[in-house]
Amino acid sequence: MSNTLRYLLLIAAVVTAVWILRKIRKFKVKMEDAIFWIIFAVLLAILGIFPQATFWLTQKLGVMSPANLIFLVVIFLLMEKVFTLSLLVSQLEDKVTTMSAELALRSHATGSAVLKEESAPQNAGSPQNADGSQNIVAPQNADATKNGQVPAELKAEA
Repeated sequence: MSNTLRYLLLIAAVVTAVWILRKIRKFKVKMEDAIFWIIFAVLLAILGIFPQATFWLTQKLGVMSPANLIFLVVIFLLMEKVFTLSLLVSQLEDKVTTMSAELALRSHATGSAVLKEESAPQNAGSPQNADGSQNIVAPQNADATKNGQVPAELKAEA
């Protein structure tokens, strides 16, 4: 293994370790992902520091050169990470589908209830006060009470 490859492995290990430690400090990475990347950086450092281990593995596995073994290991680890992330994305897509269906059902049920209330007369069946005046029923739509405005129905009755 050439010295250039060894130095590149060590530089990649240090950069990966520093990058992941910064992300951990800022709470921007989950712990299981951080553990993967730290192990990845340690593996790169071991391969760079101990080239004899790389030569030994190359002979045992029947790979042509140590550089090919390093590429094989890195590609395998990154493919495993991609597979894990693919599973996570699939699970999240299922959750989004389920949640959007639930939201649609809830908004449909709420919309039907609002339509029924709006079609009924505003003060029909309202209890009367002791002085004979009727209680005012507030409208159910949120647009009428935005920004502290008094709805037109209440202005007309007041």
